[in-house]
Amino acid sequence: MDNRVTIKISDIIDETKDIKSFVFNHELGAKPGQFIMLSDFEGGEKPFSIADCTADNFTITVKRIGEFTTRLFQKEVGDFVSVRGPYGSSFFISGGNFLLVGGGYGTPPLYFLAQELLKNGAKVTVVNGARTKDDLVFCDRFKDLDVEYANITQLGCLGRKGTSVDLAKGALENQHFDRIYAAGPEMMMKALQPHLHDQEYEFLFERYMKCAIGICGNCTIDPIGIRLCVEGPVLPKKLVEQLTEFGKYHRDATGKRIEF
Repeated sequence: MDNRVTIKISDIIDETKDIKSFVFNHELGAKPGQFIMLSDFEGGEKPFSIADCTADNFTITVKRIGEFTTRLFQKEVGDFVSVRGPYGSSFFISGGNFLLVGGGYGTPPLYFLAQELLKNGAKVTVVNGARTKDDLVFCDRFKDLDVEYANITQLGCLGRKGTSVDLAKGALENQHFDRIYAAGPEMMMKALQPHLHDQEYEFLFERYMKCAIGICGNCTIDPIGIRLCVEGPVLPKKLVEQLTEFGKYHRDATGKRIEF
């Protein structure tokens, strides 16, 4: 069923030069890890992960990387967009001790997750990495939460040089976590996976999506054919370990394989 709504942009937050957050006063009822499909009425629609969601509003965080997002960046508060969703699977929420590993503009969904984990009495550690400080987002938001937080850049812009995987390895050496959650570039998650050993984890995947309801098949993953818009985008360890294309290739709009 199409649950599309037309809503106003209620706020726009400049995160970095090429990253913005768009806030909507709308009761979405999403869970951490889920996504929406958004149209600007000028051609097509795109999926966006949910960075925050309360009873009254929700937020998406967008990086300007193409024609669609460039148009979105030209929008102003009060402009209308069309939204449908939420769609997809979500992160497992419980109490315990958890490590959240984020990379670049893929990190914001972990902010939504961290809040929900804290509501369940969990202890949360967040490591956040990016290539440069201009790609590092939500630092202040995480610092305002009751979490252990550290960030890093590959170029050492903030004093430490490395990746979020480096920070995660250090955290894993010092304490036991009940579960590890990761969101960001696929190659970051692929680099993280060997360090998790027997620990439970969940990864948030991104793939080209058209329908978001499991019909078109564009977001299926080899070899088990799961649809990331339905069975994903959050996948548990037992499914990730079966994916032969993980960290090797993805597909473009035509279905052609693109090597990472």
